[in-house]
Amino acid sequence: MTTDAGDRAWVLHRHAYGDSSLIVEFFTQQYGRLGVLAKGARRPRSAFASIEAGRPLWIRWLGKGELPLLVQAEEQGTLPPLSTLQNLSLFYINELLLRLTQRGDPFPEFFEEYENTIKALSDVANIAWNLRRYERHLLEALGWAADLGQCGHCGIPLAPGATWFYAIQTGIFCPRHAPGEASVAIPAEVLEWLSGPMNSPPASGYNTHMRQYLERELQVHLGSRALESRRLLAAYLQRSKRG
Repeated sequence: MTTDAGDRAWVLHRHAYGDSSLIVEFFTQQYGRLGVLAKGARRPRSAFASIEAGRPLWIRWLGKGELPLLVQAEEQGTLPPLSTLQNLSLFYINELLLRLTQRGDPFPEFFEEYENTIKALSDVANIAWNLRRYERHLLEALGWAADLGQCGHCGIPLAPGATWFYAIQTGIFCPRHAPGEASVAIPAEVLEWLSGPMNSPPASGYNTHMRQYLERELQVHLGSRALESRRLLAAYLQRSKRG
């Protein structure tokens, strides 16, 4: 991939390379995930000092192959300092994108959703449901989201007031056709929220059901290797409850 025009981008991850450089994973508006070599980025007064997760950038790169050379990175605004919970949530949405997408696969329809989720981190009270919305939209954009509108066995449409069931790689089922011990019970109202625009918080008390369902749906595609961000988030929340 070669460009002279540049693109809007967010930093997903960075790690040291050699004595003074970085390898950076970006999520760009037009090109999707992009890995670049940022030469000298760890030197004092480097022009690439703003390459940190949570900062919107405009970047330009040159070259072909897996790691083109980063030649320009300009900040497009800043976010206020993040709390521990906000930083862990940022780590989580970035790790999901890194694990579920490939370099060089354009993903423009999801760029706005990613930016909206970043901005929504400022609303600490609603971080949980914003993460659930992000997970569902990511699955939809990748074409992996389960059909939540009807029973996978008999086709009866989803209706409120009942408990439905989700089975991995199979779909959702009405109360009459629950698939057994491997399924997860989910209130129909949760499925209705997840299949809608998700523009406002769901009813109080539904986050646990949403998290359990989406964790299982994501796990199919994440494989056996656990998400480090999810482990850290769980540990942080557990400590917060004890405190």
